Amino acid sequence: MTDPIRIEFDTPIQRESVAEMVVRRILDMVKSGVLKAGDALPPERDLALSLDVSRPSVREAMRGLAVLGVVKSRQGGGAYISDLGPDALLGPLQFYLSLEQMNIRELYDARSLIESDVARRAAVNITEADLARLEALLTTQHDTIGDALAFRKSDFEFHEIIWIGSGNAFLKRIGESLNVIGLEFRKRASERPGLLEQSLRDHRRLLDALKARDPAAAAAAAEAHMQNVYQSTIAQED
Repeated sequence: MTDPIRIEFDTPIQRESVAEMVVRRILDMVKSGVLKAGDALPPERDLALSLDVSRPSVREAMRGLAVLGVVKSRQGGGAYISDLGPDALLGPLQFYLSLEQMNIRELYDARSLIESDVARRAAVNITEADLARLEALLTTQHDTIGDALAFRKSDFEFHEIIWIGSGNAFLKRIGESLNVIGLEFRKRASERPGLLEQSLRDHRRLLDALKARDPAAAAAAAEAHMQNVYQSTIAQED
């Protein structure tokens, strides 16, 4: 009788978290057509009851689905299925759900690379109409400098216009996802005195470079902005 063959596996079998199972269930419903673009999702409490899971697990799953672009939030509350095609829903679930292990420095290194390239492209491709929208958003940010929640909303819109203005849909999706992840770190940081004023100055410098159609200056402004965001984010831990 021969000895058993020794088998070595590269990685152990990973167990899915409850949140991952919720994400997978909703993705399956989208791919099978049970849930369609524009369909409203039940409230968090109802989802937790129907899936027999905790509300925190549902909340974590919704954040993950938002990063993947599957779910979007409506103004005034509620979430709905986006118009993203089923083929694009197969991204790695661990991208967001492994956030606890993600290094903040690495996150902002990635954002610096993406945002600077997006800004460089946008300096060439962005429309005059979108430049006017960015100018209007800076006025909004100035007027809401004392309201962190309102400022964060206009901040997302500001960057979203630039992502779209880059003319590269894939860069837009990556930038959007990294921004959503960063929000989890930024919520407390945005309450620090002087931080929103710094962001407003950064946005002004970036917009001026875009208006000048100067790719190098736009990239430098975006990178400097990301470095300021990173420094203010880690400062909250001091």
